[in-house]
Amino acid sequence: MSEQPAVLGLTEDHHALRDVVRQFVDERVIPTVMEREEKDEYPADLIPEMAALGIMGMSVPEEYGGSDVDYISYGLVFEELARGWMGLASVVGSSASGAFLIARYGTEEQKRKYLPELAAGTRTSGIAMTEPSVGSDLKNIRLTAKRDGATYVLNGTKTMITQARHAAPLVVMVRTDPTAQPPHRGGMSLVLVEQDTPGYTIGRDIKKLGHKGLELCELTFEHAVIPAGQLLGDAEGQGFYQMMSALDRGRIYMAGASIGIARASLEAAARYAKQREAFGNPIADYQAVKLKLADMALRIDAARLLNINAAVKTQAEGRASVESAMAKVFASETCIQATLEAMRIHGGYGYTTEFPVERFYRDAPLMAIGEGMNDILMLSIADSVLARIR
Repeated sequence: MSEQPAVLGLTEDHHALRDVVRQFVDERVIPTVMEREEKDEYPADLIPEMAALGIMGMSVPEEYGGSDVDYISYGLVFEELARGWMGLASVVGSSASGAFLIARYGTEEQKRKYLPELAAGTRTSGIAMTEPSVGSDLKNIRLTAKRDGATYVLNGTKTMITQARHAAPLVVMVRTDPTAQPPHRGGMSLVLVEQDTPGYTIGRDIKKLGHKGLELCELTFEHAVIPAGQLLGDAEGQGFYQMMSALDRGRIYMAGASIGIARASLEAAARYAKQREAFGNPIADYQAVKLKLADMALRIDAARLLNINAAVKTQAEGRASVESAMAKVFASETCIQATLEAMRIHGGYGYTTEFPVERFYRDAPLMAIGEGMNDILMLSIADSVLARIR
């Protein structure tokens, strides 16, 4: 692993954390990633090790046993994890999003119940938003949660839910007031669903192109009954705004992970270019290859700086919707481009499983979809530009 150049805004603590995670990835992830990818098995054996390093507790306050890292650290950790294996980064990212919601909005009882075990890695979490007819348009979700005395009764479906079989609890977005107009103002809430909830069924696993190692599932709620105390927080109607804050944070994770995949692609391409000869010279000597490598390096560093900017503003102000959207869009598009260029530099070998670039290429497209479609985020960015320019 080559040493990365100094980055504006990073402290000694940031470098130390990055180096610890980098060593873990180099020693425990990369040597086994091809086997893990082929088996497509959940990396349960790595979770206790990551918990011991504070990775599983990044979203958990120290008083509940977590490491409670700042937002710059958050992005850097996911960069290193995704450099090794995006499947592992997705496991951590899903759990971190659920833990963040509980830590920020949960009641004291909910925090005491869940956060210490999430930090210790004995539990993992996740979030459930997407429905068969609702993706980016979260205001129109149809899964209902009707209050019935000391319980809520849930009816509806979710689909394409990451880590559903391992999330305990799963943070589920529901409609608690179907009459509220517009729906996101007082009509939506988040509830914490346990695996053994009566009426809750985890359906089939949906096969996917990349991001191996964790499941993507369909969920069914048929008169599923949960205690009223599983409402996240102490009041209904806050779910849309709660989830939006988690998505802002999640975009810092997605940007960091995109940078990690792009970095791995650049490093693999540079190593191959120095070893592979054509017409009597290493292909790294040819201008066409050098221009590709230079463009990849330029975009990766720019993406990291955008993500640090989003992290700094989020840390200072609590929300940075536009900045996190910019970082996520630019980093994910950089990731897609870098994986394609790495494959081109590898030539025919890049299309085989003998080299890792085919895995990077398969993992990259989801980065432009997860935590908000890039096209939707671009519209939000444009709206912010129009609003501030007179």
